[in-house]
Amino acid sequence: MSLSIQVAERRLFGLLSIILAFIFANADFAFAQNTDILRIKDVKVGMRGIGKTVVQGRKIETFEVEVLGILSNNKVNENLLINGKSILVKVSGDVIRRAGGIAAGMSGSPVYVDGKLMGGISSGWIMTDHTVGLVTPIEEMLEIWSYPELASLPDGEGPKRWLLDSPVMLGSKTVNAVWEIACNQPDSLLQPAADELVFRQAAAEIYVDGITGRAAEVLESKMKRSNLKFAQKGSEVKTDSPADQKLEPDSYEPGSSIGIQLARGDINMTTLGTLTHRSEHRILALAHPFMKKGNVAFLMTGAYIHHSFSSVEMPFKIGAPSEMLGIITQDREKGISGEIGRFPEMVPVQIDVFDKDLKATRSINYQIVKDPSVFGMVLESTLVQALEGVIDRAGAGTALMGISLDCSNSSGEQYSFRRENMIYSRADIVQSLITEVSSLIEMVTESEIEEVMPTRLLLKIEIERRRRTLTIEKVEIKNAQVAGGGILDVEVTLRPFREEKFVRKVKIPIPQDIGKENLVLAVFGLNTRVDDTEVTADARDVRTSRDARGDEMQTADFDSVIRTWASSPKNSDLLFQLAVEGDEMKKVKLNGKDLEIQPTNLVVTGRVDTTLTLSEE
Repeated sequence: MSLSIQVAERRLFGLLSIILAFIFANADFAFAQNTDILRIKDVKVGMRGIGKTVVQGRKIETFEVEVLGILSNNKVNENLLINGKSILVKVSGDVIRRAGGIAAGMSGSPVYVDGKLMGGISSGWIMTDHTVGLVTPIEEMLEIWSYPELASLPDGEGPKRWLLDSPVMLGSKTVNAVWEIACNQPDSLLQPAADELVFRQAAAEIYVDGITGRAAEVLESKMKRSNLKFAQKGSEVKTDSPADQKLEPDSYEPGSSIGIQLARGDINMTTLGTLTHRSEHRILALAHPFMKKGNVAFLMTGAYIHHSFSSVEMPFKIGAPSEMLGIITQDREKGISGEIGRFPEMVPVQIDVFDKDLKATRSINYQIVKDPSVFGMVLESTLVQALEGVIDRAGAGTALMGISLDCSNSSGEQYSFRRENMIYSRADIVQSLITEVSSLIEMVTESEIEEVMPTRLLLKIEIERRRRTLTIEKVEIKNAQVAGGGILDVEVTLRPFREEKFVRKVKIPIPQDIGKENLVLAVFGLNTRVDDTEVTADARDVRTSRDARGDEMQTADFDSVIRTWASSPKNSDLLFQLAVEGDEMKKVKLNGKDLEIQPTNLVVTGRVDTTLTLSEE
């Protein structure tokens, strides 16, 4: 066989491989498109069909749908991610009557015309006629399946404006355009013209079980930044016996209610939606974004609908998560996608709190999805819940907190760290503990060195009202004449809060190679003041949170960074630092380190500086 023929055959084989790969990669889309999909170009005003959803329990029921118009996005903000078409529909029937109209939680409810899937319900008309809404075309939702799992999207954009191909009469009102807003965006953002409507995406609120009081307020404030709508439903989200009856994954079909779960266990955070389309193990749902985070790894569950409530603004469903179904892998403009039977890795969290005054203990165990922003948001609120659920008060206190953290990078490399620290706050001990934990999680998830995510977190906290602090009152250098290579004898007078003072004797080695010059000895604690609302320049200079062990941390790997954090000075450490007088940035190394550390069992506060002169001998 000639070389030219071999080359031609290889090229033909390569081309055939590409074609076959393309065909297989798009098999679901091609099958749906040719067999049971109603393409947007074939949708006509006046078409009638049915929709499927759940308004009570798990039973899928149907409702009537009529096409009122076809809409196109006019790209008001020139964002190419907001494009394509939408379909204006009117819904009716007994199901809609019982639901109160298009309800939050109906997002993704599939709509069929002549047995062909046209799309999923995405939003409803707020404050007016809840039987009028929008449908996202299924052929645009199917594009989500082609997105690579390593891709991502920016945060959610503002309202979208859809233009009708032809004006539509709704009662006595002529409509030429529709604004669509996210579930938590206020309609006061818009000033629609007389011929425009405002629709809200029919996403269910995030139902939260296990968080109350101040913890709920913390969570609510965080969620306002995340394109989510917070709802504290308390006991209403607890499952009853029908919800506890598990269904097989194969029984979930278009129209079934599903849950998107961010936390599971003693703390539950779930939003409800409806399954739009399923092809074997792959699913599409919602017909609009959830958090619009692109590639994700959220938990997909089944859902049991307790009731659908009417509302002037927008009807809504109340339900609860049931059995775990799989993973949500994409969170995109046109909906979410996922896989049944494949489950996401979640981060187990355990928070143990012991109040030494009340002799009360509480332990909270739950799992959080592996998403940096969600992890920090949930952890902060649950830490508040665990603490305040035990101490049952606000204000000052002292806490001893142990942290056990496991994490891994994107390559699967594992890291494990442990640290214990004592914290005192005169204003709000709960907030001080939150700050301590949040700064650690931020250091891990926002590392500039590599992508790292916690895989396990254990917090053990002992807390009491008593102030356990130790104030530095006086520093005396007993040998005024000392040369390089000698030992500096220092006596530090310390006073525990409302107790008798005592003296700590410390010997500090002076480097051999230092010349005759004036030095400043600083003796201090990390809490230079007990007013923890203020961080002083001295405390910042110690650089304990990230690089307390020296400048080598600036170029170190993540393992070195986090180990330096784990071994960095504690609030209960008595710290000694030598610097050249007049140039405090020029530190004198003590045993090769910037600081000499003397541990205590109380939070050290205050600072005393003493000047000394080295002799030549």
